Amino acid sequence: MTVLVMGATGNVGSQVVAALRERGAPVRAVSRRERPWPDGVDGFVGDPNVEHGLDEALDGVDAVFMMSGYAAQTGLLQHLSTAHVVLLSASSADLGHGGNAMAAMHLGSEQAVSASALNWTFLRPCSLQSNLLQWRDQLAKGDVVRAPFGDVSPAMIDPTDIGAVAALALTTPDHEGQTYRLSGPAPLTPGEQVALLGEALGRELVNRPMTDDEAREQMGSPYGDAAVEIFRDHADLETEVQPTVERLLGRPPGALADWLARNAERF
Repeated sequence: MTVLVMGATGNVGSQVVAALRERGAPVRAVSRRERPWPDGVDGFVGDPNVEHGLDEALDGVDAVFMMSGYAAQTGLLQHLSTAHVVLLSASSADLGHGGNAMAAMHLGSEQAVSASALNWTFLRPCSLQSNLLQWRDQLAKGDVVRAPFGDVSPAMIDPTDIGAVAALALTTPDHEGQTYRLSGPAPLTPGEQVALLGEALGRELVNRPMTDDEAREQMGSPYGDAAVEIFRDHADLETEVQPTVERLLGRPPGALADWLARNAERF
């Protein structure tokens, strides 16, 4: 059984690769550039933003870790005849068809996969703990961190847990047709996130909230508007703690403090 992993060098995809290797599953890892891979991993250079950019990677593939919103999805679904697809979607897909750009992107990918007649599992995580890496430029300039939605407390998830759930679904039965909402162990405001980051880095960091208009401008259209709608009108999609990780993996989801301790050097 060979598993194709899109985004294999990213925050989530790299964890899928690691979890599959732990399970002894051969991996075909997609990256945009040549790079060395460990034993058990076969690299494939391709562009997921091109509709048929990954078609040639499918020879001998039995399962696919797919990321929503990429043009290559169309070609993959056309060329796969029998395979299990685990799709990384997002909690916003729960909004359905309501004009939200983020929800529409993820839901559209889900619908394309479900219409393909392949076996599938959808993963709908809330915000990732690795999203804090977007503060690196601010940290390089000083100790002030500006973040949006200061009064909302996302239950951010460790990408390692997403990778472990994905690998479980890709290599064991009884996950076909399942949609898994995923979260971390506790809701944390941006101020609490910044405080934990400061502890990990040994720095006195200060959080100064952005306004919603500043958040819209920073994220750009249409996704800035979509994020404001989610965090203001549907905050439960981000803040609700889900039991899924513990139920599937038999352990609690990873805490933000632990992720920061392991990744402090990346900041």
